[in-house]
Amino acid sequence: MLKSLFPTRTLTLFLSIGVVDLITTAWLHARGLIVELNPLMRAALAYGEWYFVLIKGLTLLALWVVMAYYSQRDVNFVRRACSLGALAYVALWVTWFFSAR
Repeated sequence: MLKSLFPTRTLTLFLSIGVVDLITTAWLHARGLIVELNPLMRAALAYGEWYFVLIKGLTLLALWVVMAYYSQRDVNFVRRACSLGALAYVALWVTWFFSAR
């Protein structure tokens, strides 16, 4: 059962990075310590942190459902897509962190 929900470690990694991003963004924004650079998520944050959490959570949920389902057809694609997605996520974090200094 667990294998069908999380068919690859890379999907688990990608979702974990997304959840960490969700929590830290909401927490830091609530304290006025950051400005969201993603224009779509910035618009969600304009309605408050809980709205942002809802939108970001639904986005991650949709990604998880699509990737878990598609892994039944092409698990190697899911591994590659999630690996590249996780790498891009971390690269954006690092870039934004150092550009904000």
